[in-house]
Amino acid sequence: MNTDIPYRPLLCGVSIFNARINEPGTLGYFGRDLAGNTWLISAYHVLCNSNFAAFTVNETIFQPAANSPAFEVASTRSDKASSALDCAAALVDPHIACTNAQLGLGAVILPRAPTLGMRVAKSGSATGVTEGLITRINGDTIRIEADPSFDRDYTLSDSGDSGSLWVEQDTRAPIALHRGHATPRRADAVNIQTALTALALQPL
Repeated sequence: MNTDIPYRPLLCGVSIFNARINEPGTLGYFGRDLAGNTWLISAYHVLCNSNFAAFTVNETIFQPAANSPAFEVASTRSDKASSALDCAAALVDPHIACTNAQLGLGAVILPRAPTLGMRVAKSGSATGVTEGLITRINGDTIRIEADPSFDRDYTLSDSGDSGSLWVEQDTRAPIALHRGHATPRRADAVNIQTALTALALQPL
């Protein structure tokens, strides 16, 4: 839906790409380390390796999803990745401005804990803005499903949305990092606070 557009400042909900993996995903969130550096956050299988194996460090991340020097925005690092949680971060070029605003959703506030029944929304590069309900919380893993009252052909997420950020619909508080869809109407995600801790980052 927005795969060919370069967004500067960088914002969330847009398509990103590691040329070696060749599977576009979504920029979900930005974090900052103790030194003040900015990192873009997405899924491990988007930034690092699609089969969750070890990966090559210092690989370039592009936005939009096109292998062009003009679109280089960040690079991967070995200490900012968790295959177990399917989350990773890439160091953003210091000359590129960033904002945690979500395309189509707007600015977000600080993260909060998920609760059963919470209404959430995400901005993904494949399906755009969609919304659902948290139906299961199992440790750090969160299950999100389309509202049963929605049309049967409603698509909650699809390939290319991986790495997007689920936010509470009313407050825009970050809740979870999208890992993938189990069906078009059901998706799994990891608690964003757990992901930030694993990556040693704070919200931008």
